[in-house]
Amino acid sequence: MAIKPIIFSKSCIKTLTAVEADIRRSNQHEFQGVAPLKDIFGFNRVTKKASFSIRGDSRTYIVDLTWYDAREGNPNRSAEYRLYFQSSPVMEAAKEGDVIAIGYDNNNNIHCELIQSNRGTHKPTQWQISQGIA
Repeated sequence: MAIKPIIFSKSCIKTLTAVEADIRRSNQHEFQGVAPLKDIFGFNRVTKKASFSIRGDSRTYIVDLTWYDAREGNPNRSAEYRLYFQSSPVMEAAKEGDVIAIGYDNNNNIHCELIQSNRGTHKPTQWQISQGIA
């Protein structure tokens, strides 16, 4: 999927923090539940399969994804939402400062596409070349 455009019905772009991208800092496999993610997933638990990919790479990995309140068992504390994902080669390649596009497509499928930053490795995809936009 990462060599063709993804048409999202609802999405956000998130810049990855060290604890989201570096397993030496945290092995939680979670994105912090920022406001744009709350707009996408709401306030109820969501568990679905999601497609993870790296922009410019034709490989896609299907993993389990769960949106949840990490404090749901503690009524005395305010909600703290997280987006849990299973490990995949995509997130193993992620670095602090990379961005990830997260959202639903028009068929209600979730896509998470990593856009690597400052690596000097961007190459046009075959699709971009075939469309004359590379």
